[in-house]
Amino acid sequence: SSVEESNEKEILSPETNKETNKEYTYTLGDVFVKWTAFKHSSKAQVGGQFKSAEVEGFTEGTDLYSCITGVSFKIPVNSTSTNDTVRDYKIVNSFFNTMVDTDSISGKILSIDENGSGKLVINMNGLEVEKQYKWEMDQTNKEIYLKTSIDVLNWGAQSSLNALNEVCLEQHTGPDGKNVLWPNVDITVIVDL
Repeated sequence: SSVEESNEKEILSPETNKETNKEYTYTLGDVFVKWTAFKHSSKAQVGGQFKSAEVEGFTEGTDLYSCITGVSFKIPVNSTSTNDTVRDYKIVNSFFNTMVDTDSISGKILSIDENGSGKLVINMNGLEVEKQYKWEMDQTNKEIYLKTSIDVLNWGAQSSLNALNEVCLEQHTGPDGKNVLWPNVDITVIVDL
């Protein structure tokens, strides 16, 4: 794929890369956390975001990798927004509030690699789980995108999923009459640098 080709070029010519990087000092701007959940047998998408995310430990500098490694984050769950206040209320109260100590989801970036991947940990429902993520940089907008997909069952959240499914029974029942709320959630973090 074209992504792999551009990565190979970077590895082959680290000198040119270093010079272009010297032009930038990375500073942290806004951070947006978007998510997509899935319902119905057909995996219909339900999109939303967290309107607020606190980030700590970002070091300004010219090396993107050392700027981002070790950054910790905290996302208040009551900043959930799906452009539907009734749905937001149900997600916060029936899903997050039935978890252990989950006023906020927190975590830390453990590593960020030049090959477009990295590792992070996410704390939710009293459990800390390590996840891989993929990342890419949009040089034009000076934004970095971190993408991962989680399964909330890895955080022991089956009962919270059931509670949310129960209060959204009608909305989660598809044309086939089956009531399905998938445990998978796709997450994209957009960071302005």
